[in-house]
Amino acid sequence: MFRIAICDDEPAVCSQIETILLNYSEESNLDIEIQVFYSGEELCKFLEDGEGFDLIFLDIELKLINGIEVGRKIREDLDNQLMQIVYISGKDNYYLDMFEVRPMHFLPKPIKASHIIKDLRLAMKLTDRLGGIFTYKKGQQTYRIAVKDIIYFESINRQVKIVTTGGEELFYGKLNDVYDQVAKYHFMQIHKSYIVNYHHIAKFKYEEVTMSNSEILPISQSRRKAIRELQIRYEREGVI
Repeated sequence: MFRIAICDDEPAVCSQIETILLNYSEESNLDIEIQVFYSGEELCKFLEDGEGFDLIFLDIELKLINGIEVGRKIREDLDNQLMQIVYISGKDNYYLDMFEVRPMHFLPKPIKASHIIKDLRLAMKLTDRLGGIFTYKKGQQTYRIAVKDIIYFESINRQVKIVTTGGEELFYGKLNDVYDQVAKYHFMQIHKSYIVNYHHIAKFKYEEVTMSNSEILPISQSRRKAIRELQIRYEREGVI
């Protein structure tokens, strides 16, 4: 679970950011939890009670306790150096004040969805939430493998072949269940029999992909438009 706070005294801004995050998490199968605060003091009280977040979208121009003061409390009073802070403001004259808080990013208003998504992914990367482990069973044994090492999955009758940078393995299972586990790590189901790791695609064509191990896999005709749209989206988001 990746925990996110949104703190802004403009309800419309909070709602906009929350909607962007929820839509993206649903599209990408990300497990996130969002809490919204409309004042710095409300957020500070929550943090003082021992609650924490992985990422905070924090307005600078809050009324009683502004975003810079909230940031100082997080870094100094609570001694939390890991919580990622993204400041939001309609002005750009806060750079010196922000320096000591060490924010991950600064977003100007009006908010752009692409910026919110990029910051979410960066925060997840910095907190090592995008690494990922895939687990599968053979008999009574459970095996674990780093997602980054998986090139693709192939459905063969009642078994799934997993092709990795280190070799191949077969286990009993359904490709749909595999996809549910790995979709959030940028895997794409290009065919009823193939799920590929976007990070291991060396070359895209409309009808096929060439993987990092030089294997060429087909994109089924019914999925070509959706895969192309997904490819464009990942490129736009700067997924690497």
